[in-house]
Amino acid sequence: MDPSQKACARCHNLQADIPLKRCAKCQNQWYCSRDCQKADWKAHKAFCASSQQSNAQREPHATTNFDAMPKVFGNFFKGICPDNYLHQFPKKDAFRQLIDCYRMRVEDDYNFAGDTRGLYNGDDPLADFQEFLDMAETRGGILPSWWSDGKRKECEESAVGTSNWSDLNAAVEKQDVIEHYGDPTMPMKLRLLAEKIYGKKIEGT
Repeated sequence: MDPSQKACARCHNLQADIPLKRCAKCQNQWYCSRDCQKADWKAHKAFCASSQQSNAQREPHATTNFDAMPKVFGNFFKGICPDNYLHQFPKKDAFRQLIDCYRMRVEDDYNFAGDTRGLYNGDDPLADFQEFLDMAETRGGILPSWWSDGKRKECEESAVGTSNWSDLNAAVEKQDVIEHYGDPTMPMKLRLLAEKIYGKKIEGT
């Protein structure tokens, strides 16, 4: 097929008219925009999963192997987000970083894997965030010792229906995180924390 004849799977715009991007997860479907990919995800999801099985074998559930890196780099990454990373923060700051960790992972899963869920799938993001907290509670040592059912409820309440920057109903990008925290390493810290909670790296990376 002539590359210029490729079309967006949702609105059928042609590559000749507007640059298209492939689904990062299966590499077989084309879209002209994030909105089109989100709108088509429910229809594309089953095909996407079957396409991945026929692609080269990967390890989507593996976490970053710092020991395979040169020692200086491995030690650096281990140091910026140790297992007890959240323990150093006051309650409100720990809540904020848990919320922003989740928000950034959802953004990364969309950008790198074409996976839409929660806010990116037009669903209530709180339900997906609650699943994220469920996982965090199973990871020994990740949550501070003061964490409890009551503190979890506070965290959930602070994540929605507020004017806070850390809001589940607002998408966030890497540059937003850097500017908000004033820390160029903050996206990496949040991504590593998400790895510890989800137990896997971002698919497609």
